[in-house]
Amino acid sequence: MWLLGILDAGTLQQAPWEIDAIVLQDGPLREAFRTRGIAAITYPVPASPIGIAARAPGLRRAILARGPDIVICNGVKAQLAVSMALPERRPPAIWVKHDHSYDRALARLLGHHAATVIATAAEVGEPTGRQDLIIIEPPRPADPLPRAQARDILHEAGWTAPTPLTLGMATRLVPYKGVDLAIRALADPRCADWSLLAIGDDDPATPGERRRLLDLAAELGVSQRVCVPGGIRHAGQLLGAVDAVGVLTRPGQAGAPTKEGYGIVATEAMLAGVPVIVAQAGPISRRLITAEGPAGITLAAPSAQALAGALALLSDATTRQQMGRCGSRVAHTLPDEDDVAQAFAEVLAPYRRP
Repeated sequence: MWLLGILDAGTLQQAPWEIDAIVLQDGPLREAFRTRGIAAITYPVPASPIGIAARAPGLRRAILARGPDIVICNGVKAQLAVSMALPERRPPAIWVKHDHSYDRALARLLGHHAATVIATAAEVGEPTGRQDLIIIEPPRPADPLPRAQARDILHEAGWTAPTPLTLGMATRLVPYKGVDLAIRALADPRCADWSLLAIGDDDPATPGERRRLLDLAAELGVSQRVCVPGGIRHAGQLLGAVDAVGVLTRPGQAGAPTKEGYGIVATEAMLAGVPVIVAQAGPISRRLITAEGPAGITLAAPSAQALAGALALLSDATTRQQMGRCGSRVAHTLPDEDDVAQAFAEVLAPYRRP
């Protein structure tokens, strides 16, 4: 979304940059490039370091065949693959770091190899140790749909709103995203008025996660209050339909981030005037602190018990409304796609050949 938003702004094309793409895993991104008129090939590269090393020679040939001025490595896997494919650092690589994956094992090494490091939040970039780190946060998302319209769309997708209050999540269904924390919180007596709407599809890395979550809900006796309808297009614009939004990323899954990076879903919730509950301190909790008061709650620990306590506080309508107003005011001042695209183009400008 970060990358496609920059491309859609058209700033790079006006520079002018000729844009080409190598996608390291088959999926919807290649089609997204194609619909934008961007040449793209899929060169599958496994996620493991051994698998990346085995594919590095072929990736090197694919990159050099294009004769680029600069290689943009969007994410940790891309940066590791390019570091192995181009050990001489020619052409130079810009690493766009989005999350906290492999911070202890790889962040400094990969940051050293990159010509420039761009992070989508200051906290995300700190583990690289780069003193010249460039921060370009994601653009302000699209405006939310009105509450009634959003609720109608969700009802068509199978959501029935079985309780007075709903905690919403819009996330990939992987264990580290903490949907299970929300399900466990519902079993707490303090959360009797709350249900969970978790919008998202199973991820290829954990294809059975939806089934695991539904089984957990049945085990805890809260199945009637848990709805996992699958992916819904433009889900971030539907968050005004719920009463709070959870971003509950937590440690515990091998190879996964231990906490949330920028967390665009939180901004989408704030735009909709909905309070946010975040599992740990970080870029989201920083955005929730506003001059007029908090726009949500940062948990003391990513646990079901702490989440249940937060939901109990947000059972009060006045509290929810005040936090929602604070979040909405701040979110509407965030930079838009044109601002972000211009900042990115300025980083790339020195690398363009005359």
